[in-house]
Amino acid sequence: MRIRIGIIAALAVAASGTLCSSGARAEEQGSFYAKWTDRRAGRSIYNRMVETIKDAKSLSFESDYVWRTADQELGHAIYRLWMKKPNFARLESRSADGAHAGIIVLDGRQLWTYWPSGRPPIPGPDTTLYAGTSMTSYMRKRAEKGTASLAHEVWSLGTGMSMTIFELSVFHGSADPMKEYVDGVIKTGEERVDGEDCDVVEVTYSKGERARIFWISKRDRLPRRLEETLHLKRDIITSEHWTNVVLNGRLTDDLFSWRPPDSWVELRVPTLEDGLLKPGAEAPDFDAALADGGRFRLSDNRGKFVWLFFWKIECPPCREEIPYLSELCRRYVGRDLVIIGFNSTDDAALAAEHARKRAFKFPVIIDPSPAGQAVSFEKYQTVKGMSAVPLNYIIDREGRVVDAWYGYRSGDDRGLRNLRRLGVAR
Repeated sequence: MRIRIGIIAALAVAASGTLCSSGARAEEQGSFYAKWTDRRAGRSIYNRMVETIKDAKSLSFESDYVWRTADQELGHAIYRLWMKKPNFARLESRSADGAHAGIIVLDGRQLWTYWPSGRPPIPGPDTTLYAGTSMTSYMRKRAEKGTASLAHEVWSLGTGMSMTIFELSVFHGSADPMKEYVDGVIKTGEERVDGEDCDVVEVTYSKGERARIFWISKRDRLPRRLEETLHLKRDIITSEHWTNVVLNGRLTDDLFSWRPPDSWVELRVPTLEDGLLKPGAEAPDFDAALADGGRFRLSDNRGKFVWLFFWKIECPPCREEIPYLSELCRRYVGRDLVIIGFNSTDDAALAAEHARKRAFKFPVIIDPSPAGQAVSFEKYQTVKGMSAVPLNYIIDREGRVVDAWYGYRSGDDRGLRNLRRLGVAR
């Protein structure tokens, strides 16, 4: 109790300045109080926005979507979205030039994707197998309540979208994948957008490597503008402008119903996991320079177990896995285990600095050359155009794959279970 009273008292002093010995000190204390207030207000406003979306019975809006670097537009699309509880959605998108269009329909149990103006190139499928079906093909997948991610599906529409800024499927009960990486939330001001009085809230993630700004209407607690900046060698900036926002409006069920005509062909797109090497397969050899000097050749490590970890800077789960692997390195590397990181995506200097700041305890390869990229995107991920990180491989003493998987969450022990099975860990 004394701790809590002390904090409140300190804030009161900061606000009044009565115990400050100079005007400068009073200004400093007042600035501290203002920032504390802005953070508290920002968090409250942002949380109310998320809860409004979660609690809504229905939501619809139109968005102007643009993503770009400082000197290049990467995509520009217009999309219209309708969502209804418990598990219905329809998203119609078209490229800004009108050349391409795609539709996603979530009908309660399945998610359908099709292209009224013709299918764009999709990574993975055999083009000869689907020749002549661009106007008569579709994709589908099971999507029970809380399992779909509309944000991750829009890329397949081919209209110029990467991912939506906000995980729209929070509406249906899906988790916000970025929630655990939030650094802070702060209210930065107030502005009018399309006649709506809005609070401007900035959210930063993963030690400032990603930032989002929301212009949130005071009236209905929903955003009218959104902007995300991903800090890479060249910043990637995505913006959305929401209009025609309707909360809890009436939406008829037929909006969320679609079935392909009998003559249409189901496009079977390989999954990420389809591109992983199977247990027992020979792990492709490679020879690359280590970031701190020397070289690493996989075949030189026969007789040892190798944990190969593919990562990149802007990947939050990668950052979570690094200290986990560092701890495993400390505990087990003396037991014929080699842990090696591999980055072929980022600028070499930036990746080396990232590895230094995060104090990797295991050796790291940083090789964005064509040869390095071939290791990551051809040898160890075999479906062309489909890749992700973190990617983990465990390789046995004979150079054969024991296990391979994507992703990491705190408490994940899949790798450790493999090490125990191999006798490396207890």
